[in-house]
Amino acid sequence: MKIYIGIILAFLLISCGGTKAYFDYDQEVDFSKFNTYGFYADMESGLSELDQDRMIAALDTVLQENNFNKSETPDFKINIFAEPFNKASNSSIGIGLGGGGGAVGGGVSGGIPVGGDQLFLSITIDFADAVTNELFWQAVVESRFNENWSPQERSEFFREIAEKALENYPPEED
Repeated sequence: MKIYIGIILAFLLISCGGTKAYFDYDQEVDFSKFNTYGFYADMESGLSELDQDRMIAALDTVLQENNFNKSETPDFKINIFAEPFNKASNSSIGIGLGGGGGAVGGGVSGGIPVGGDQLFLSITIDFADAVTNELFWQAVVESRFNENWSPQERSEFFREIAEKALENYPPEED
């Protein structure tokens, strides 16, 4: 029985901190015309220079794995914007006290929060037509972030963000 409780608790802890992605796009756009990409030169991502380079490298890798080509004269340009935010821990320990006898009963309970706020990073990735500069696709990915991660851990984090962001690109036609 203890092993089942352990598995359930582990599953709950893992599922609470997962990476989440949200997508939006212009339904009138013909996505088949966008084969080459580039990044905005004047991008102000909100990331450190090193993390911005990691995010760009991760997007390069994932896009090229999906048969897109980087170009000096791209079909679409990419902008990245990141914003950190804190999220209160969802974990708590419940304490209860109860008693009663006869026709009288009573009880007191409460919750004690476990752990402090967690740092999350919300990364928005915009795709805009390189000619018209009109936004046609956007992904917002939110995930836990640790400022103390090593450079390797940060690279893996941004790779996961890029994969999650691009998992539904191009969108399937209805």
